[in-house]
Amino acid sequence: MTRARLGLGLLLATLAAAPALADGLTWRSGSTEGGGSDCLGPFRNRSLDVGVNYIVHSTFAAMVKQTVPGGAFAASANKMPLWVVTLPLLADDTAGQFAQCAAGTFDGSWQAIGANLNAVRPQGTVVRLGIEANGGSGHAWVVKTGQAQDYVACWRHAAGQLKSAAPGLSLEWTSSKKTPNTALHVLPWSPGDPAGLYPGDDVVDLWGVHYYDSGPLMSTQKRWDAAYTRTFNGGPWGLGTWLQAARQHGKKLAVSEWGIWQQGGQAAAAADDPVYVDNVFRFFGANAADVAYESYFNKLSVHQLCPSTLFPNAATKFQTDWGLGVTAARSASR
Repeated sequence: MTRARLGLGLLLATLAAAPALADGLTWRSGSTEGGGSDCLGPFRNRSLDVGVNYIVHSTFAAMVKQTVPGGAFAASANKMPLWVVTLPLLADDTAGQFAQCAAGTFDGSWQAIGANLNAVRPQGTVVRLGIEANGGSGHAWVVKTGQAQDYVACWRHAAGQLKSAAPGLSLEWTSSKKTPNTALHVLPWSPGDPAGLYPGDDVVDLWGVHYYDSGPLMSTQKRWDAAYTRTFNGGPWGLGTWLQAARQHGKKLAVSEWGIWQQGGQAAAAADDPVYVDNVFRFFGANAADVAYESYFNKLSVHQLCPSTLFPNAATKFQTDWGLGVTAARSASR
């Protein structure tokens, strides 16, 4: 059995041994920790069973310090059945140093972080390693032209170091839904492999994608349907094509960040999109067997549904759908 399969097996065994899904749905559903996110369970009248956390990316030393057992970060580990940790692949002061990473320069930090996570929670932990490497986010680990090979080597090496110290964690490879069409990024994509950046089935346990209601806005059923099967330069872009790509690799898909998004200059009323919220819910209901988990990004006013919101229609639809839960999901289509 490969190391990745072993890690995923431990995760699934842990979850299978846990009580029935806390939220009463047929898939694992949660929220980003902190901010207004703690309100989301009461808001939908169903507890959360996934908590997504973020580790700072200023320096490797800061990453190690944040993950030390006994701190505020560790205190969140057992609040929910599934603990999801968003871990940078490089720090701000080591931006772009993929080759150094692959050569072992940061091994001490990876092993310390892995040991810290293992001490806090040995199983039932997902690590989202180096999110959005294919995107225009400005992260220190976003891949630029000519860096793809070193990025893959770095990801694989970091994964090995983490698992050597924490064999029970599962590693998620998380992408933006689309690679920006600029000269800064590796183009074109190859089928099922965004920008040629996939580290490999043997080291990846779960696929993840961020699927916000932006680029394009999915405010009508026609727009949702068009976006659902969309590709870009031969790779996945729509939620349906991401699911298909994950299935082709034998992986479950995590929609680890999703939500309404009021972008610069856009009126809140234009971003208030119950059609998108309802279709995301129906997607989870129809594909629960292939969904690892989902997490609404309930932070910042441009996304937030509670405790206050700029998007009353979307908030009401979320409250209704997730409140009805299994009853609504059983009748859900894509």
